[in-house]
Amino acid sequence: MKNILVIGSINMDYVIHTARLPKLGETITGSDFAMNYGGKGANQAVAVAKQGCRTKMLGAVGTDLAGGLARKNLEDYGIDCGAVAAVSAPTGAAVITVCGGDNHIILDIGANGCVTPDVIEGQTALFDWADAVVLQYEIPVESVLAAAKLAKAHGCRVILNPAPVKTVDPALYGYVDLVVPNEFEASLLTGMEVRDRESAVPALRKLQEMGCRSALITLGKQGCAYINEDNDIAYAGIFDIKVVDTTAAGDSFIGGLCSMLCEGKPMHEAVRYATAVSTLTVSRAGAGVSIPTEDEVQAFLRERA
Repeated sequence: MKNILVIGSINMDYVIHTARLPKLGETITGSDFAMNYGGKGANQAVAVAKQGCRTKMLGAVGTDLAGGLARKNLEDYGIDCGAVAAVSAPTGAAVITVCGGDNHIILDIGANGCVTPDVIEGQTALFDWADAVVLQYEIPVESVLAAAKLAKAHGCRVILNPAPVKTVDPALYGYVDLVVPNEFEASLLTGMEVRDRESAVPALRKLQEMGCRSALITLGKQGCAYINEDNDIAYAGIFDIKVVDTTAAGDSFIGGLCSMLCEGKPMHEAVRYATAVSTLTVSRAGAGVSIPTEDEVQAFLRERA
């Protein structure tokens, strides 16, 4: 069992379902409103923990009701929250509109903005403990760079989910072992339009040129394309399933991928496992609650063998 440190956002998600998206200035009626625990960092930590990894979270929540609930939710999944600070800013929030199985998200980073480089650098013991560090861009990008540097100095594998896309110090990518954007994020990062497997190839090579040792681009219904440290390109498809809610699709994929890679599995096997995690996640409503356990994933893969 490997040790995974997730550094990132902890949010409360406010979700409502609609038959269509409203036009500018229009009010429409929604349904099935729910408050769910979320944040890319928290979702990825839950995904990793549910795959049986020892997991610690470094982040921040507010002293408000949402912050206490969000912290307890992570702890209920067995995630060590000793490095989750309670700060005066409000807990991060995401307002999510789900329409036809797809989603649109607006973020307020709130307490997540308090995860500063000084906070990161004050937690060196976590990096001694970790085998891998998982990062995203829902905390200050300066903190992401500080974490990547510290992780690499301590011999950790660094996995970066560059979302939401932001302008960062290009030096960051030199510390990244695996970068995992979706097709939209890859297009913004590389300046190349990514729409399918063929167009993903030059973008993958560009991500390597930027400094990342390996890269994987998720392509929605087209699966994913990836390049390893030996410059080999490969593709993987998806499993057919009825989509209910895509809110944590990418986060669950990254959690599954990280857990398998850190167990020493080859990339193709880790990708298949991660795809199964994501598939089961989108077949259910919610974020963390929708992410399957390792036993559920293995049972699903046996059925699809």
